[in-house]
Amino acid sequence: MIRIFLFIFFCFYLSSALSNELEKGMFALEMKDYDRALYYLSFEAVQGNATAQYNLGLMYKNGIGVDKDNEEALGWFTLGSDNGHMLSKYALGLLYYHGKGTSLNFNKAMNLFLDASFMGHPASQIIIGNMYYFGQGVGKNFPKAHMWWSIAKEKGVEAAFNNLIMIESKMSESQIIEAQKLYNNCQKITLPKC
Repeated sequence: MIRIFLFIFFCFYLSSALSNELEKGMFALEMKDYDRALYYLSFEAVQGNATAQYNLGLMYKNGIGVDKDNEEALGWFTLGSDNGHMLSKYALGLLYYHGKGTSLNFNKAMNLFLDASFMGHPASQIIIGNMYYFGQGVGKNFPKAHMWWSIAKEKGVEAAFNNLIMIESKMSESQIIEAQKLYNNCQKITLPKC
């Protein structure tokens, strides 16, 4: 009985000690103690912590406490994305979208933005609408652009309101009706099926 108690106590203590490393890293990052942040976040990131992977990616992408290195950022964002981290998916999508640290790839960017959108990320929804509007990696499709911006509008994103006003001035009556049907159907089913 005592062995079981000690084992459970040890597991609990180890678990809180490890989660504490992430907190130390995040606190150091906030305090602009970048050497310490890099130390703790690297430890957690190598252990598979997606939040640490994302924050390391940001440090490298923006040159915060380290030399700016989009390829290194790409690696950390990829790990975070593979671990299901919404913001890592978005950040990785941006690298592919702009061709930073990798070659320009609208298809990969679109898939990552879709994943982040399905997790509720409104900026990804705006970008998907933009990609349909400009025909980046997909055919130009005003009704689909309108649908994605309408979804983002639900979350109160100001850019979505502005984009909808702009696109409606360029759409035909039948395109607006199609966009409304797409949006209404999307409300009845889950977003990944839209």
